[in-house]
Amino acid sequence: MIAMMTSDRLNRFFDAWNAHDVETIVSYFTEDGAYFASIGPDDDGTAFRGTDELRRGVAAFLADYGDVSYTDLRVVVAGDRGYATWTFHGVDPDRGPITYQGVDIFEFEGDLIAVKDAYRKERSRPIGG
Repeated sequence: MIAMMTSDRLNRFFDAWNAHDVETIVSYFTEDGAYFASIGPDDDGTAFRGTDELRRGVAAFLADYGDVSYTDLRVVVAGDRGYATWTFHGVDPDRGPITYQGVDIFEFEGDLIAVKDAYRKERSRPIGG
């Protein structure tokens, strides 16, 4: 029987982010897995593909935002897809402490993450205001 992603396992993935444990985070991905960060120069934000790039991207994210943590986590797993909503807390080097809400959309292969696609709410002037 092939192992499948579970809500408990996906929660542990976020525990690894909160622990700033790059190697454990990367171990949750397939070898050719992809992480699409919520910001960056391309339509995908910044794309990291494959183990070495995932390691580099996760380490850079954790370094860029200092004391990273995710709270208010809600995960849903439905077969080979899933999502997680969260509140992000970190320290932007230019703006100081930041908090925003977001969602990750996942694709799974067995109990591993094939794709983590991140989206977030960015504070700015109101639309129409």
